[in-house]
Amino acid sequence: MNSTAPDRLLVAVDGSPGGKRAAVHAGDLAARMQLPLTLLFALPDNPLEMFGMSDEGAVRYFEPEAVDQLRQEIARAAFDEAREAIGETAVEISEEILTGKPGPALVKRVAGQQNSIIVMGRRGLSRAGELLMGSVTQRVLHHADCPVLVVH
Repeated sequence: MNSTAPDRLLVAVDGSPGGKRAAVHAGDLAARMQLPLTLLFALPDNPLEMFGMSDEGAVRYFEPEAVDQLRQEIARAAFDEAREAIGETAVEISEEILTGKPGPALVKRVAGQQNSIIVMGRRGLSRAGELLMGSVTQRVLHHADCPVLVVH
């Protein structure tokens, strides 16, 4: 018989207030359950998607090394903010940078990991906006192979 008890908490961080609240909640939960915690940050691989641009010709202006350095800096800021929000803890905390659009990247990361729990903030869109545009949280809720805890 397989245990459904979690063996790791994963928290999606992005530097937003919702991401910080999720980090605080996940840190407290990890400490209470004596589980390791992994901070996850996802950013698209394509620089046009990173910056919300649509001009395919603009790709030639982006140097791969510069884009990677920017990805690392943005992730570092999100990880540092999450660690600061969690505060002092005995919980083992690791960090992972995922490449791709956040929703699909998070779903892919947890594929087959039923013993993990994803903790994430709720996106601040209106209900109509979520229906039209979708959201990272909605995608993960509907497609992740593990439980998802959404922090408001």
